[in-house]
Amino acid sequence: MEVSFRNINIFAQVERETELYRHYQLDEVKDRYDSNFIEFLSTPTLSELQEAMNYLQHKHGQSGRQFLKAVFPQDEDIPLELHQYLLTNQFEIGCLEMYAIEPEFFTRELSRPDVTIEFVSSKTMEGYLAIHYQDAQQWGEGYAQAKQAMLKRDFEQKRKAQIVALLNGQVIGSVDVIESANTAEIDNLFVLPAYQKQGVGTKLQQFVMKQYVEKTIILVADGDDTPREMYTKQGYTYIGKQLNALKTSLD
Repeated sequence: MEVSFRNINIFAQVERETELYRHYQLDEVKDRYDSNFIEFLSTPTLSELQEAMNYLQHKHGQSGRQFLKAVFPQDEDIPLELHQYLLTNQFEIGCLEMYAIEPEFFTRELSRPDVTIEFVSSKTMEGYLAIHYQDAQQWGEGYAQAKQAMLKRDFEQKRKAQIVALLNGQVIGSVDVIESANTAEIDNLFVLPAYQKQGVGTKLQQFVMKQYVEKTIILVADGDDTPREMYTKQGYTYIGKQLNALKTSLD
């Protein structure tokens, strides 16, 4: 199956759509960068970029959001003129990479027999929330609290599958899965720092592969910190990249 960034779930509503871009917004978590941004459908000119960012700044200023984010078309580089404008205006340029795999090709290497993987239940919900609260605090207490509420609603409304890794009954890692007709998207994969690089993440993924054997498994990772060798070793195929620009303060 052919996949692209179009197959990646955007957890937000479309606030505005033009021929040039879509403006996504999520009032549920106002400070979530990945849910409040402009996605360009084609590479803008400098004046188009400026106009779009002025619009977004006005909208974010009205709602109390203190950041701007723009996402550019898949596999297209940002033209030099736009790149210079963004850097001059305190934007950071980032890159996401997309990977995909058919479950049968994922590594069969045995991993952590002492770790149990299961879907989140009322018994494990507290531990699941606790590790995500710990991780989210790096972006501020307000964001961490809002994310907790969002994860609870995900569970109550079954908006996604939530999976945990347990060691001696304690939650040490988790992953969410967003299912569509033909794909299952791995999202929010997280392992507590003390247990990272010890096979826990691999075992979480192996569980996903068994549960969604008829789907193409997809994921997006930070291109600046992507363990490409690990994904290749596990059997993933590189699909493409997507550049973005983020400004974290409107002061």
